[in-house]
Amino acid sequence: MANAEFLSKKSIYEGDYLGIMRDPSNEFNHGLHYHDFYEFCIYLGDAGVFHIDEKEYSVQRGDLVLIDIFKPHMLLHHKISSYQRFSINVDLKLVIAFSTPHSNLLDVFRRCSRHPVHHLEEDQFSRYILLLEEYQKLQLNKGQDILEKALIHQLLAYAYNDCYFPEPVEETESQHMRIIAELLDYIDAHLSEEMPLSDLAATVSYSEYYVCRIFKRITGKTLTGYIQEKRIEQAAWLLRSCDSVNQVAEQVGFNNYSYFYKTFKKFMGCGPAEYQAARRNPTPL
Repeated sequence: MANAEFLSKKSIYEGDYLGIMRDPSNEFNHGLHYHDFYEFCIYLGDAGVFHIDEKEYSVQRGDLVLIDIFKPHMLLHHKISSYQRFSINVDLKLVIAFSTPHSNLLDVFRRCSRHPVHHLEEDQFSRYILLLEEYQKLQLNKGQDILEKALIHQLLAYAYNDCYFPEPVEETESQHMRIIAELLDYIDAHLSEEMPLSDLAATVSYSEYYVCRIFKRITGKTLTGYIQEKRIEQAAWLLRSCDSVNQVAEQVGFNNYSYFYKTFKKFMGCGPAEYQAARRNPTPL
């Protein structure tokens, strides 16, 4: 993941999900990146090549693409194509909430690294099309968010049926994912505060050693490393609109500016003030 950019939920969407129709005019034009939420894409046209975890997949109409948390990926799309894709970004906590004792969505998302792309026949795909058409024309004065989430829930139910793996996730693994979900939620809510490992462990009622081991195994990152990276990613996002570098440092939990500067430069390759100036005054092409 050395060359992949980390993108946190907070800089992309609010709440616990985002559903958006994308095409070349509003495509998510980031390079190789990964994030702390799941992604599920439904392709309505031939889009190009998806790079996922150092493998390439041509994506076309009828393809479903599922991307695991912390998994590096990017889409090299056809800029002259008229393709569309419906992208769903969804929190781990919501995936768990949508699951039942008989239908665990983690069976799909935790196994998707092996087979991230699934192609559907036209009769299967038509079910998704009908839901997407309904999603796009939603216009309620009250309860819009409830119905949107219900339709996302339905789309994920179809994905569970169409992308189910014959090796379901064991209950122990599901419990570990619930621990990760609680940790991600806590970190997101307390990013500007001190977060000793003892507090994180207490949040999920396990020992520091156990929590750190589970987090590292599932995400490939240490807890402290993830918190640092998340703070710097959020700082970079804030620097594009906030004038005070010191204020940004405090907002993401750094009370010592020299430590903030050193950490920011480690992740971003330059100091925060230099980064801010470059983003506000980009070099003309």
